Amino acid sequence: MNKVTIVAPSVDEKNNVSGISAMTRFIIDNNDQCTYVHFHQGKSDKESANLPSRVYRIVKTYRLWKKHLKTTSTELVHYNFPLDARSIIRDFPFMRYTLKHHIPLVVHIHGGLYLFKKNRPFLINTILRRIFAWPCTFIVLSNKEKTAVEEQFHAGNVEVLPNCIDLKGASQFYRQSIVSSPLHLLYLGRIEPKKGMDFLLETCETLQKKGVDFVVHLAGKDQCDDYYLNQFRKRLGDRFRYEGIVAGDRKTMLLKRCQVFVLPSFYEGVPISLLETMSFGCVPVVTNVGSISEFVDENVNGLFVKQKDSDSIVDAIELLNNDRDRLFAMGCQARRTIFDKQDPRQYVSQLNQIYHLCLDYPTKI
Repeated sequence: MNKVTIVAPSVDEKNNVSGISAMTRFIIDNNDQCTYVHFHQGKSDKESANLPSRVYRIVKTYRLWKKHLKTTSTELVHYNFPLDARSIIRDFPFMRYTLKHHIPLVVHIHGGLYLFKKNRPFLINTILRRIFAWPCTFIVLSNKEKTAVEEQFHAGNVEVLPNCIDLKGASQFYRQSIVSSPLHLLYLGRIEPKKGMDFLLETCETLQKKGVDFVVHLAGKDQCDDYYLNQFRKRLGDRFRYEGIVAGDRKTMLLKRCQVFVLPSFYEGVPISLLETMSFGCVPVVTNVGSISEFVDENVNGLFVKQKDSDSIVDAIELLNNDRDRLFAMGCQARRTIFDKQDPRQYVSQLNQIYHLCLDYPTKI
């Protein structure tokens, strides 16, 4: 394998807080069997999200895509594809153009609202049925996802490859039991409604009223013009810390400091933030959505909470706060889970096998 075009948002974690970006960066950094060309698709956290700006970017990027495929001697396209409405509508013509020009295509599914949701809008359902009928290879993050796309769309050539992270930093850290200090809660990712921010805020307000000693840290970009950051500051005062977009040593220090990772999301694939925080011994308090259950075992290495239910998040956090031995034991088990299941070398080997299989499929549509 010589040259692979990999399609993803910006891979600079200072500009973009995204699991897809993190996975793309991991693949490029760890797979020395391929020469990757990163094609930038999707807005960075600093770019405007209004409709005219989005349309302009898509039209401009589509022209660049056609030029890229004509002028770059790429052997294969690795297209990262979350199943949400904007990505489905935007990415369909890009992937179709690839196959029309007989270039092998790997479609890497990264969760999204419409992965498991059965009542889809007509347009979304039609596009997805066409995509999954294409002669290309699909990567999903778990057996649960493989079953979903095979049963709902009769997809063929579906390979399971769970997300993976670099474990170098986490391998040098061993968490100590903390008995008396405030409980440090962490949310890491894009700050937006679908991640359950309203319910996390309600949770923190309730904990504050109950006199629980805690600090909540948010790390990432507020996608709602700082609405949530302002609300957390206003309602929680000095119990709130905004860490900004963290990377490198700053992220490592934050992961070491916090004991609980809170993700009350409405839908996910396998969040990179979940894997990262667990690798540092943080206990996940998360909704059981997407393929999270592939890594979180209820009452063993984490706790599941109900969707859109702040009371269940409060109960979980109080349980951990009141029983620090349990918190420590579950954190150790969370770390052990990631180190047992994650092997960057094996991930790269499986990915290259998928690439070679894809090269054998016909690409005409």
